Amino acid sequence: MSEVSRPQISRTDTVRCVKSCLPHNISCILDPVHSISHTVISLPTFREERVLEEIVFLRAVPPSPALTQETDIIFEILDGNIQGAFDIIKRTEHGMIVGVVRQVKPITGPKSTVLRLAMNYMVSGVVSHRNIVNVHVIVSEFWF
Repeated sequence: MSEVSRPQISRTDTVRCVKSCLPHNISCILDPVHSISHTVISLPTFREERVLEEIVFLRAVPPSPALTQETDIIFEILDGNIQGAFDIIKRTEHGMIVGVVRQVKPITGPKSTVLRLAMNYMVSGVVSHRNIVNVHVIVSEFWF
């Protein structure tokens, strides 16, 4: 008896594009966006009014100790925050800086949105570079 090999299927829920500029493309070089990611999350319809669900974790590399005074990472929601249902907070976990996206208000589905998030690396108050994360949020009509 011979074994039949099945093709391996690779599933991923995140797609990430990293900027790579040609040497003479000044507009590309000057654009602070270094990467753009897309990910998908499915949420139930929450029935109760009080909602505080942590749904996305954006992990960032902390600045080197020598630059800590001048460098910071700022997380922000740029677009797609339907009904003001989401916020983002910053905290430190295991030595990493993490932006935590939380659902703070209920959303009745079916609904979908694309939360456009930014991780801004600030040096002396100016954005040195930025990573964009597009979170495709799908809210089910069901609570279970």
